[in-house]
Amino acid sequence: MNSRYSPYLAGTLVLALSLVGTLLIENNHARESIQEKRSQTLTYLSAVRARLEGSFNATIYLNRALSVLITAQQGISRDKFDLIAREILASSQHIRTVAVAEGYVITLIYPLDENRKALGLDYSRTPQQWPAVKRAIESRETVVAGPVRLVQGGRGLINRTPIFKSSFSDRSDSGDYWGIASIVINMESVFEEAGLGGPSSGYRVAIRGQDGLGSQGKVFWGDAALFDNSPERLEVTFPNGSWELAAVPDGGWNRLGSEDLWILGSGSIIALLLGALTTISYRNTLKMKHYALHDPLTRLPNRLLFSERVGQALAHAQRNSTQLAIAVLDLNKFKPVNDRHGHLAGDFVLQQVAQRIRITLRQEDVVARAGGDEFTLLLMDIDSRNDIAIVAKKLADQLLQPFHWQGQQLRVGVSIGFAIFPTHGEDLTTLFQQADTAMYQAKQNPDTHWTIASGFHPVTNRPIHTPAREES
Repeated sequence: MNSRYSPYLAGTLVLALSLVGTLLIENNHARESIQEKRSQTLTYLSAVRARLEGSFNATIYLNRALSVLITAQQGISRDKFDLIAREILASSQHIRTVAVAEGYVITLIYPLDENRKALGLDYSRTPQQWPAVKRAIESRETVVAGPVRLVQGGRGLINRTPIFKSSFSDRSDSGDYWGIASIVINMESVFEEAGLGGPSSGYRVAIRGQDGLGSQGKVFWGDAALFDNSPERLEVTFPNGSWELAAVPDGGWNRLGSEDLWILGSGSIIALLLGALTTISYRNTLKMKHYALHDPLTRLPNRLLFSERVGQALAHAQRNSTQLAIAVLDLNKFKPVNDRHGHLAGDFVLQQVAQRIRITLRQEDVVARAGGDEFTLLLMDIDSRNDIAIVAKKLADQLLQPFHWQGQQLRVGVSIGFAIFPTHGEDLTTLFQQADTAMYQAKQNPDTHWTIASGFHPVTNRPIHTPAREES
């Protein structure tokens, strides 16, 4: 990973992981929130179901009582029917009409004035109502039908109980079919009391099970599409039939609440802060590492990093049976530059020397500042001494050029000593000592600026004695 971009990549990674963590926390909270919403929805539906079943059971008991009375008396007069029907209506605000059909034709109805249109209705000739009537007769049980469009206007739920003739037996439903007792329930008032339809409920509700057919029946209340929106469901049961209730909160299941927004907002801010802190911390760590391994003036590797690079290069050369060279480069006449022009000028010269060495060497080679005006070089994959001679000449040509400082030309000399692995040694200490000795030899000879640690001058090929090192 490029150290220049690694802090930003690390910061981005921490940011991404923090955001993922935030999303996981929010997702878990959302799941818990949905579970809570579903539990609340089931509680709401349970209350609705209890109210609906209570209303239906009350009318069923009244209707059965009426059918028992008719069975026991083998019929009923209009006056007695009106009296009983009036009491039935007074017992519940949801009951709209009470009717008796002898055979399949309605012969008695209360209140008469409001329902005169229904008098004489023949169930067997009314397709909308006949299936429920037939089911009640065949099952010999009470059937809750509807909602149906009433001939007297509006819609209602009809509780029908079949009546059978009896010879005063102990079974009110024994004998042949006689007729049907019906109680019409006001659907809107029953549903309103049950908590359906009001905007204050906080839920959207749909009901299916036309004529008590449960999940197989048509939707007669609410939006049919609600059953495809993963609703909570409950069954409303009554004699010989059922409905299926479905409910979804007004805002749906996945609507983000204030807590979800707070988690996402605060989590995003924390993720950004963690990402920024990681980037800053990583950059500072890299800077500290860089400063620990580099010369602050020239930005070259220092002696510690140079030793590490040489160790790696030596291991590579040993494995691949290749040669490399270690060089010690020392500037001559550098001290007068400092004395005459000041340390700023001296620092400028050192920086320019570092730059010229870098552009002269290959990319795989290494140059480091050993201290003062001394530099060390690592030359990789040296094939012959001629390779060293080429590099040495280029370095000398570069460094002997004047340095331009505030309108003045500053000049220094250069002496370079080379040692070759494995000819002059197989470890850094030995190679450095050989290269340092060669550099001293080059410094004392005015005919050349460099020499190799063979102990022989590269031009005259005569033995060279190593004198004491002079001050630069």
